[in-house]
Amino acid sequence: MLLETDPLTNKLSTAPIISAEKPSPATSAFAREYGLDWLRVFAFSILILYHTGMIFVSWPFHIKNAETSETLEWLMLLVNRWRLPLLFLVAGAAVCFSLRRRTYGQFVGERTRRLFLPLVFGMFVIIPPQIYFERLYQGSTLSYAAWYPSVFEFQSYPQGSLSWHHLWFVLYIFVYSLVGIPFFRWVRSPAGQHAVNRLVDVFERAPATLYLVNVPNIIVGMSLGPFWPTTHNLVADWANLTGSLLTFLWGFTIASNPRFLDHITRRRNELAIAGIVIAALFFTLRATGALSGLPGVPRMVAWNLISAYFGFAWVMALVGLARHHIRQGGPKLRYATEAVYPFYIFHQTIMIAVGYYVIQWNWGVWPKFAVVAFATFLGSWIAVELVRRTALTRLLFGLKP
Repeated sequence: MLLETDPLTNKLSTAPIISAEKPSPATSAFAREYGLDWLRVFAFSILILYHTGMIFVSWPFHIKNAETSETLEWLMLLVNRWRLPLLFLVAGAAVCFSLRRRTYGQFVGERTRRLFLPLVFGMFVIIPPQIYFERLYQGSTLSYAAWYPSVFEFQSYPQGSLSWHHLWFVLYIFVYSLVGIPFFRWVRSPAGQHAVNRLVDVFERAPATLYLVNVPNIIVGMSLGPFWPTTHNLVADWANLTGSLLTFLWGFTIASNPRFLDHITRRRNELAIAGIVIAALFFTLRATGALSGLPGVPRMVAWNLISAYFGFAWVMALVGLARHHIRQGGPKLRYATEAVYPFYIFHQTIMIAVGYYVIQWNWGVWPKFAVVAFATFLGSWIAVELVRRTALTRLLFGLKP
């Protein structure tokens, strides 16, 4: 799906059409996708571990441990190619499910309340401590009270103190949700569903054509990636912005059609095997430098193709495996589904605050990693438990009333 920028080189509207139409009875009757619900929880859990690892590898991050781990870096590369595509695909599917029980006007209101409001609140309350601890890491001696007014100078990070940091994902989903409304309307229409069914017909007659789903993302990565490195700043992030949008829209399209979901589920083992084979090729080429002898353009094309299909196969396999093996919900899933969003909002602030002190200890990488990861999960869980208990905090952290 999405061609994610290699971490070794990565740098740290159309008006929506509002309709009063009612949710379609046909789509409202669809069964709950418990597998995709758990997959969303899994994807965010992996993300938290991945972000913790960023402190202990050689890639740029807000704070860094003096000693890094090459082993951890290789483990993180295993998820690097599919973690964000999976999040965007599942987010697109979630929008499809949301529209089954809302009009488009209600949907815009819900997106604004659950995405835009927590984003703004986060930029002034949740994100500033991250920047403050980074400034301490860089040598600042100011107290938090003395430093915090710099946020209201409204100068963008890294020069200034205003940023959305890891909440860039929330912003992008909010933007995609609004600008995608015309596409959502079409996909959910009889004409759109007819087109999706025709597409699935093609996949069933010629199974190899499923892999062509990834071609638009590859084109984006190859054409825009060299000129627009990932910045997460929305306005100068065209490769990431466009590639992530395509993955998000595919998530919506797949979730809109039971036949499409079932087709991926039936091919889960094939996709898993493909993912393992491509991953083995990816790591072999990276370890041996076998592509280094190729000229620049062929090397770039070959590497992007391998990298892109690494991500594509794993994302599709995970969707199919989750749907096949998870058919029931329950109280644990209901709790996790509600908690995962505020958990995500909190996690990086707690991680950097704890990590700032832990990296000063005279311990090895793995004990430090374990402490920071455990403290992040525990601190985020406690924070979630607190915000779940009042109407105001539920509103500020995007929870349902």
